[in-house]
Amino acid sequence: MSSVDDIRRGDSARHFATLADLIGDVEHPTPLARLQRTASAGAELLVKLEWMNPFGSVKDRAAKWMLQGLEERGELGNREIIEATSGNTGIALAALCAVYGRRMTAVCPNTMPAEKAYLLRSLGATVVFTPHNPESTSHPMDVAMEVAMSMLGDGSHYVMPNQYDNPDNARAHYESTGPEIWNQTGGKIRYFFAGIGTGGTISGVGRYLKERDPSIKVIAIEPVPGHHISGLKNLQETAIPSVFDPGVIDEIVYVDDADALTYARKLHFQEALLAGSSASACIAGAVRWLADHEGEGIAVAIAPDSSQKAIGYIGEILGET
Repeated sequence: MSSVDDIRRGDSARHFATLADLIGDVEHPTPLARLQRTASAGAELLVKLEWMNPFGSVKDRAAKWMLQGLEERGELGNREIIEATSGNTGIALAALCAVYGRRMTAVCPNTMPAEKAYLLRSLGATVVFTPHNPESTSHPMDVAMEVAMSMLGDGSHYVMPNQYDNPDNARAHYESTGPEIWNQTGGKIRYFFAGIGTGGTISGVGRYLKERDPSIKVIAIEPVPGHHISGLKNLQETAIPSVFDPGVIDEIVYVDDADALTYARKLHFQEALLAGSSASACIAGAVRWLADHEGEGIAVAIAPDSSQKAIGYIGEILGET
């Protein structure tokens, strides 16, 4: 009797050994989808659908590369993973820990949507919320990082991937997302757009694309101060992650909550594109920049995740909250 292990695996067969192997890479990239109704005239705006990763976001890549890096450096051992997270990185790490048989603790801002906490727990993670302090002026993720670092202690029980300062975050995108985009566009990409969160995506992809063709424009999407766009950060309001490389960025486009919500409605109603708030913000900034600069040729915008993990945001899109 033949074993399932004898069956050919890989993208053409759509048969993989574990869910971790479904995470996008050069051999089986996440798809690009062209906007039909909401893009500016002149440029062909393609959206990189990162929610097609198995655990639902672009953070699947960083989580996989960071865990592999820890293991390769002999830093994992039998220790439990701990990470400060507002959602997607924690979800990806929790899922991978479930796949690999490891324990995980997610330290989350007390403002994180309940559905993301439920999802983290359903994947076996322990969720620790930061204390509620209405008088605090610190960014919620900075507080979560402080709590996670205090729990980390001497590192005898926990090990922290630390998405903000771990070079493997950006390396994931230099080795996977960047080459994917280059190959998928036949090297004809002229503009690349990504939001600023940890900075790993835009730093890794930007560096790869600039090495292939220095004339490619890399444009960062940054939210304005006081925003509520999940997953993106205004760099005046929070500590700047060490993985963020401003040297690869040509320009920054600033967006606000209204921009993100306006484009979320357009993308859902006109394109059937279930874009989350960070994806909608990125596309809003991309469309505006391309229109203002009369951009022509192929442009690619990152859609980090979908609206499907944020039921409250869907309510906002429908105007029911």
